[in-house]
This record gives sequence, C-alpha cells and structure tokens, in this order.
Amino acid sequence: MLKITIGSILGLFVSMVGFSLLTVFNIQINLTVITNIIIAAATVVATLIHLDSQNKARKDRIWDMNKTVLLDLAHALSEAIEATENELHNLQNYDERENQVESKAYAFTNIKDKIDYALNVYSPLMDKGLITSIGEHNKIDKRTTFEVNYQDLDHKDAYEIMLKSHKELYGKVLVFIGKISGVKYK
Repeated sequence: MLKITIGSILGLFVSMVGFSLLTVFNIQINLTVITNIIIAAATVVATLIHLDSQNKARKDRIWDMNKTVLLDLAHALSEAIEATENELHNLQNYDERENQVESKAYAFTNIKDKIDYALNVYSPLMDKGLITSIGEHNKIDKRTTFEVNYQDLDHKDAYEIMLKSHKELYGKVLVFIGKISGVKYK
C-alpha cells in the first residue's frame, strides 16, 4: 500500500512538473509525441511488472527449496522446548513422583539431527543470518554439554540455558518462515 501511495504522489508530481514545463516553454504537442510518450510509459510499466514477478518467483523458489527443512526444524525446536520445560519441571519436583512429567528424550536427539542437517546440507540454500543463528545455537549446545560433562554445570542451569537458546532460535525460524513464505508474522 505504501508503494502505491508513494508511486501515485511521485507520478502526480512528475505530471505537474511536466505539464508546467510544457506550458511555460509553449511547446506544441502533436499526436506522434503523445503516442511515443504512451509507448514509453507502457514499456516502463511492463518492465516494473516483470521485475516484480521475478522477485516473487525468486522468493517462491527459495521457499520451495527450504520449506521441508524449515518446517521440520521448527517442529523439532517446539518439541525440544517442550521436552526441556518437562525436564526442568521434573528437576523442580524431584521428590514428588506424582508430579513428574514424562520425559521426551527423543526430542533432544531429533533437534540435533535437524540442526546438523540444516548446517551441513542446506546451509548454501538458506539465509546467512538464519544459518548464523543455527550455528550459534549449535555452539551453545556443545558448550553446555561440555560444561555439564566436564565442568560440573548444574543440570537445571544447563536446561535453562538450552531452553533460552531453543526459544530464541525458534522465534528466528518462525520469523524467517513467515518472511520467506509470504505470510506476515509479527
């Protein structure tokens, strides 16, 4: 809508300036000049339509290439978020067995597989900013795992670090999916 408004204002301004110049300099316009102006304007409009359709086709190709990987990654992240929240809940209610929630250990393996697949296979086809975010998430995961195994990081702290990292990446993936698919998100 903004582009149409700006285009209309700009077109009106150019028309007013052009008409003013024609009347000030007393230029005579015949049918041949009007025909050439109309042909030139139609050519400009056709070029703009062509460029716009190329941009839309490019976005559609990018979406088609990345759709499966991005949707799988978003689903795996949502499962990892839920599994991490469940693990935190279980740690907080460790003494109360009736309040324990079923653990979803497969979610952690699944998210690692999806992230490795996105980084190793699809990175040339994806947005550089998103690949950087996925890489940062992977580094945080590896560092947190190392700290739990070798530097006595508390499991609760590790789950909180990973929950924050999962949620940040999930938000970025959803925004990218919305942007590239043509659906507005936030």
